[in-house]
Order: sequence, then C-alpha cells, then structure tokens
Amino acid sequence: MTRKPGWAVNQPLTDRELKALARSIKRGAPLSDDAWTTQTVKQLDLESTIKPRGRPRKAKSGS
Repeated sequence: MTRKPGWAVNQPLTDRELKALARSIKRGAPLSDDAWTTQTVKQLDLESTIKPRGRPRKAKSGS
C-alpha cells in the first residue's frame, strides 16, 4: 500500500482536526475534506447535519 506524503501514524490531531471531529460526532455529519463532505451530504440527504442549529437570526433593521 502506498502512503501519501506527510502521512503519519500515532501523531496527535491538530486543534482544527479535533474541532472537525467533535462537530462530526455531535451532529452526525460526515467527516472528510469539504468536497467529499458536500457530495456525501447531498447524496445521503444529510443537509441538516451541516447547517447551523436553531432559527435563523433576524436581520438588523437599518433605522
């Protein structure tokens, strides 16, 4: 099996990777790069797992 450059075993996750993993577990969302995640979300009808929770915020009035 060939390995990608920079591939490492038993290396600690970066803060960004930890946040992505936690978000994926909490929301039940796919975990991978953005292109694959977007494609998988569409194929499996999982849009709710990547959208923000709750009601959309009201637009600020310009008065």
